[in-house]
Amino acid sequence: MVNKLAAYGLAGIVGTLFHYLTLYTFVEFAGVGVLVATGIGFLVGAVINHELNRRYVFRGAGGRYAETAVRFFAIAVLGFCLNMLAMYLLHSLMHVYYLLAQLIATVGVFLVTFVLNKSWTFRA
Repeated sequence: MVNKLAAYGLAGIVGTLFHYLTLYTFVEFAGVGVLVATGIGFLVGAVINHELNRRYVFRGAGGRYAETAVRFFAIAVLGFCLNMLAMYLLHSLMHVYYLLAQLIATVGVFLVTFVLNKSWTFRA
């Protein structure tokens, strides 16, 4: 379990870097609002995370590709909603700096999606 969590975390770091890069670029250079930018960034990161998890972290687990993809993205939708809620509460209501708010949101979403992906999406 610890090794899977570490590998999942490493894959998540890559996806998260792309999420944050997208968020930062859209906010700072394109003038897009934080909630829209984090939504777009989350989707970019989710696609990258799925491929890394499917190919390297949970390879050979979870059955057919289409079934696994549907499960992964169902959980990603939940993660998206949790991320948006956290960003709304932290940034929009509590006025936490958007990158710090995103960091806090990321930790929570990471833990929830790991448990769900391990137990449902990529179960052996």
